[in-house]
Amino acid sequence: MTWQGGKRGKEAGPMPVFARLKPLAAAQDDAAKAFDKLAQALSGYANPVRLHVRLVGGNEGAVVEHWEIEAGAKKAKAHRSEPKDADIIVVMKAETWMQIAQGRLAPYEALYSGKLRVGGDFQAAKEITRHLSDPTATYLSPC
Repeated sequence: MTWQGGKRGKEAGPMPVFARLKPLAAAQDDAAKAFDKLAQALSGYANPVRLHVRLVGGNEGAVVEHWEIEAGAKKAKAHRSEPKDADIIVVMKAETWMQIAQGRLAPYEALYSGKLRVGGDFQAAKEITRHLSDPTATYLSPC
């Protein structure tokens, strides 16, 4: 039997393994230290970009922390504040951020599993992800 106007749906196979980031944090590091290392890693990024990361928690996803990361400047920095405007907005739990920062979870895997949401300039987000990806891993673009 077919579905949706006579088209047979594609069977979902295993999700491809996306490249993880170069580790930005050690197991004993906290989110603040990981964001500082993220800013350092983005200091050599070609274009100026402002990231707004919202770390959420609790049962109802209440915002726990706002982080602003300025990338593409020689003195890139991360600070705990809610930016007035941002090129890219990323929303995730603190646990997800630490898994990504420690190189245990690929950002695209987090995105496609619903652990991470992205708003704003998605093309810039893809370019930053590629910039931060582990060079020993094969980079696979999601689209």
